[in-house]
Amino acid sequence: MIRSRLAREKANNILSMYKISEAPIDVEFIAKQLGFEVHPFDFPNEISAAIKIIDSLKVIAFNSKHPKTRQRFSIAHELGHYLSGHEDFDEEKRAFVDPSKKYLSPQFKQEEEADEFAAELLMPESLLNFDVFENHLDLSELAEKYEVSEQAMTIQLVNLKLPFNQKK
Repeated sequence: MIRSRLAREKANNILSMYKISEAPIDVEFIAKQLGFEVHPFDFPNEISAAIKIIDSLKVIAFNSKHPKTRQRFSIAHELGHYLSGHEDFDEEKRAFVDPSKKYLSPQFKQEEEADEFAAELLMPESLLNFDVFENHLDLSELAEKYEVSEQAMTIQLVNLKLPFNQKK
């Protein structure tokens, strides 16, 4: 289910601005065009990526141990935070949120919005429509073409209500 049409519009605006019209989307190119340095980093496994902006220095660091598909999504996710103007919540700023009601947390909503942006940036609806209905690509072919995990592709296809086949 699409929760943030605005995040998806931002992703499509970025693709349009840089005249990107085919998969796979070069997310590092986009980050660099937006003024970011992008670097691998030896994070603990539970950290996918981080964004840091200090004066004019803008850096996205991604987990060097994660699969390439996860790294790409993580970079796109961090760009989603940046372009949505999300606040950097550190531990001191986090409000206590009942785990059963985490969906009420501002941080949770920001994470969802960044995920929506990343999904649309890497797997744009317009390109997927063509590949599903014209090229008749199955799930694994789509994931491979877009350089995303099958899980991320499945979620995007379900959210967009696009039909897909597991394997041909």
